[in-house]
Amino acid sequence: MFGIRLMFLLAVMGGIIAFIADKLGSKIGKKKLSVFGLRPHKTSVLLTVLSGVLIALFSMGILAVSSQSARTALFGMEKLQKDLARINKEKISAETEYNKAMDSLKQKNEAIAELDQKIRVSNEEKAATEKELEKADISLNEVRSQYQVTQGALVAARDEVKSLTEARDKLNTDINDLKQETAELQQGLVAMRGGQMMYGSGEIVFAAVLKGGLSEEENQKQVNWLLDSANGSAVNRIGLEPDSKASVIWASREECEKLLELLKKTKGDVLVRVRSIANTVVGQPVLCSMEVIPNRMVYKNGTKIHQKVIEMDDKNINPDQAFMQFLQEINQMSVKAGVLPDPMTGKVGNMNAVTMVETVTKMQRMGGKVLLIAYADGDITTAGPVQLRVKLEKAPALP
Repeated sequence: MFGIRLMFLLAVMGGIIAFIADKLGSKIGKKKLSVFGLRPHKTSVLLTVLSGVLIALFSMGILAVSSQSARTALFGMEKLQKDLARINKEKISAETEYNKAMDSLKQKNEAIAELDQKIRVSNEEKAATEKELEKADISLNEVRSQYQVTQGALVAARDEVKSLTEARDKLNTDINDLKQETAELQQGLVAMRGGQMMYGSGEIVFAAVLKGGLSEEENQKQVNWLLDSANGSAVNRIGLEPDSKASVIWASREECEKLLELLKKTKGDVLVRVRSIANTVVGQPVLCSMEVIPNRMVYKNGTKIHQKVIEMDDKNINPDQAFMQFLQEINQMSVKAGVLPDPMTGKVGNMNAVTMVETVTKMQRMGGKVLLIAYADGDITTAGPVQLRVKLEKAPALP
């Protein structure tokens, strides 16, 4: 209703001003009045324009007086626009802060949920721990009773530690003596045989058959004899005097203890091969390991090992090569049967050169087809060597 009254007021005021202006214009036109030296006609036009301006000014004045919104629209629009822009910025900032707050709230809710889960797990662990604690309380009395027993064992253990410490000190002393002896050996032998190869890696220094199932003292004597014999073989290898006191070979205490333990458990004989574990030149100690193999029977005395027919009249056959091939076949068969070969040469035995020449000569005299038969000359065990007795016969003619 206020807007309708305002419009009505503006219309009435405009009509009144127009009426007054028209009357003034008619009066000025009839009397031909002049303002500011203007012609009457232009004076009338000026009056009409001024009346329009007055209508506009009065309309705006009435609007400004009658309505706060109109006053704001007429005089405070620029400020209103600035305030609106500021409010929009604050709105955007508030929305951003709101989103951040929501994200933070979400994270905190997740953290709270995770913390709740941890609390539940902790409570479960606490309950389990309490149960374990109850069990521990029950077993504590048992532990206390065992403590008294352990105290006695501790005293015994301390005595044993003292004994072991003394043994360790003695072992260190032995090691230092061995180092000094080795250095002296190197100084004396390197000057005599500098750089000469003494043993290759894996080469047998000494081999012997030891008996198992004996007393501890007898077993110790066997092992000492084995080491002394191996040392003597090495001393002889480098050309020192047989009665030399130099210790050329070295075997670890652990190797010796293992051998003693095996001899104690074994009832039969065993073959022990003392082997170099690295290439050794003269002047260096020969580091050795002990290879232990059960020494079983492979061929009894008189057992036929191999036989072969050789055609002596064939000019393409060399008697010496044919006989050597026969011996090589025996070597391969013996290895397959269980005789241990020399790791460096692969051979299980050697035949005297004179015997070989005599055998080949007999083959040539017999001529034709000769049957070679090899028999074991004595019992042959895993340790070897393979000693042969070779018999020559005329090969029977084919029917």
